[in-house]
Amino acid sequence: MGDPLRRMILVIALLSCVTLCLGVTAVNTPIKIGLNEVQSGLAGVNAPVPNNAPAANPPAKAAAAPVQAPQESVTVLEQDSGTNLTKMNITFTNSPSYSSAQAVRFTPPKSGWNLENILVMATDGWNATSKEQPKPLPFTIEIRDANYTLLYHYEGIQLPYFTNSNGVRMAAIDVPIMPMKEDFFVCFYGYGSIPLATELQNATGNSYYYDEQTSQLYRGVLPLRNNQTVPVNWLIRVAGQ
Repeated sequence: MGDPLRRMILVIALLSCVTLCLGVTAVNTPIKIGLNEVQSGLAGVNAPVPNNAPAANPPAKAAAAPVQAPQESVTVLEQDSGTNLTKMNITFTNSPSYSSAQAVRFTPPKSGWNLENILVMATDGWNATSKEQPKPLPFTIEIRDANYTLLYHYEGIQLPYFTNSNGVRMAAIDVPIMPMKEDFFVCFYGYGSIPLATELQNATGNSYYYDEQTSQLYRGVLPLRNNQTVPVNWLIRVAGQ
């Protein structure tokens, strides 16, 4: 990817980060949920999602609506509601187990579309008021096809991506150029220490938990009182052309 295109992607990520920071001054306490709770759904059985199953809920708007960057052919795909980040009802959640990921399904806007960047909003809990320096923490990103076959695996440390004086950041992560012909999943493993930004309203039905050990997919939900759950959107986006 050329330097102008790279800068454009980074500007998009930076603007998203700035927008969020205007409305978020402190990171909420992360919500923790166990894999057994995900599988049981807390209210009835949250059965594994079959391959190529449709979204659980009607999208709050057209899912994965392409956002064209000005004067560039870069397309950013969003599977959250697309609401301005300052108005989103956002919390931060951990993946339910070490071997499970928070996953988002995307559909390429056209045949032969090239995936080039992954945008992830997360936090390591550090901010400008912290008395200690941030500690390095691992995270993993995977790209899987519609049948959950692994296409790409990346392991990193959060410091250059998610450590920010404001407490939260949307990071742009480069990946090798990958032509995408069908639906694919981006999986984020925070290992219980890097919570992912989570939209609590306007679920599009495209956020899931992926259990690496069993290769099964579960609906992305969080627990409520009275053994109920709420569907959510993970704040993961992708960019390409």
